[in-house]
Amino acid sequence: MKIRSLLLPAVIAAALTVLIAPAAFAQQDPQADKKAEDAKKAEDAKKAEARKKADAEKKKSGDRGVEPEEEGDK
Repeated sequence: MKIRSLLLPAVIAAALTVLIAPAAFAQQDPQADKKAEDAKKAEDAKKAEARKKADAEKKKSGDRGVEPEEEGDK
């Protein structure tokens, strides 16, 4: 009977340790965070460059952003 009363809390403690320990002791790779941040900056720069090119193309073609009327609206 004493063994059961000691074994149950020990099993519960072991199960909690197995569940909690990986999250508590997991180390984040600082270089991975930096790489992800650099990749996001590069993607944002590409999007900004594409937007600049599209705006320049619109100005060059004379498009003023006015949409033509649809035939159903007449």
